[in-house]
Amino acid sequence: LAGCATLHTLTIMDCWRVVDVSPLAGCVSLHTLNLGGCRGVTDVAALVGCPVLHTLKLVDCEQLTDVSWLAGCRTLHTLQIALANAMDVRGLADCAALHTLTISSRFGVMDVSVLADCAALHTLKLVATRLDVSGLAGCAVLHTLELRGCDGLTDVSALAG
Repeated sequence: LAGCATLHTLTIMDCWRVVDVSPLAGCVSLHTLNLGGCRGVTDVAALVGCPVLHTLKLVDCEQLTDVSWLAGCRTLHTLQIALANAMDVRGLADCAALHTLTISSRFGVMDVSVLADCAALHTLKLVATRLDVSGLAGCAVLHTLELRGCDGLTDVSALAG
């Protein structure tokens, strides 16, 4: 696929034997990528080589735990992550164009305070069991916040001001 210079949208769904997506780095026109159900994928860092990547869906990529590489995706606008494992979202703070973010994890997102540094973050949906929203108070342009299944959430006062 790396030779497909005009490939704009790619969906690879429920292909659990797919483990290496590094050849996609050569897809210079790749705008939208959906890797839903690709349970064998452990690393998608090579996607920083996709200079116009706008929308990325990583749903049920069970082996994926590190999204720090996303810091290099300067054009990433929409990101959906649904993982079975806990994850570190620090790399998202450097995604200057990130507008819409959905994170779902069975084990929760430990610290979302870094998301306050996402200057363009407009829509944030968090589905997690353990969550502290106090760090989100600094999200200057946050328009829509959806918190679902956050059983450990007890205090939302930080969002008031």
